[in-house]
Amino acid sequence: MSDHKPGYHYSVVRDSAGPGHVDVALVRFRGQHGLLHRRDGDALVLAHRTFRPMGELAELEAYAGQLERAAAHANEGTFGCFVNTEQRDDGVVRVVLYERWFDGQHLRVEELAHRDFDATGPDAVASSAEFLTELQAWAAERNEQREAGYLEAIAKDRDEVERATERAAAARELAQILDGHNTPADTQ
Repeated sequence: MSDHKPGYHYSVVRDSAGPGHVDVALVRFRGQHGLLHRRDGDALVLAHRTFRPMGELAELEAYAGQLERAAAHANEGTFGCFVNTEQRDDGVVRVVLYERWFDGQHLRVEELAHRDFDATGPDAVASSAEFLTELQAWAAERNEQREAGYLEAIAKDRDEVERATERAAAARELAQILDGHNTPADTQ
């Protein structure tokens, strides 16, 4: 179980953010990947920074590299929480819950839980399947929480932009009103 959702593709997008600025973002797109299949409403920005390429080229490239790694893991299903099984040479199978995330600077991974199962044990199939199911449920819950966090952050950003736009419009309107009432003093 992972943060990867069928029908999504993760990409790193670079875009001009005005003269001398470049936005770099990890974006989740719904549907096929490719410019012909993208629609603005289908994108979710998971991480984003703006750089000045003239003075921050090394930082921009390092950040983009971390996002590229994150996108690759997300497309492979190994971003967010996911369960992995590892067969060892000694007849033991390890079931592991990992969590991989981007902290704003670096891609991080942490092992949250694991258990080893002797493949020759009398209840190996039942106990390992039960543990696998528990980890998958845990991973799904954590990934749902992460998704809710992404959506909450987007809503908060949208509200902030809307408030800033409203304030700017109100300021323009007030300035126009005041300019209309502000006449030069009569000189006598």
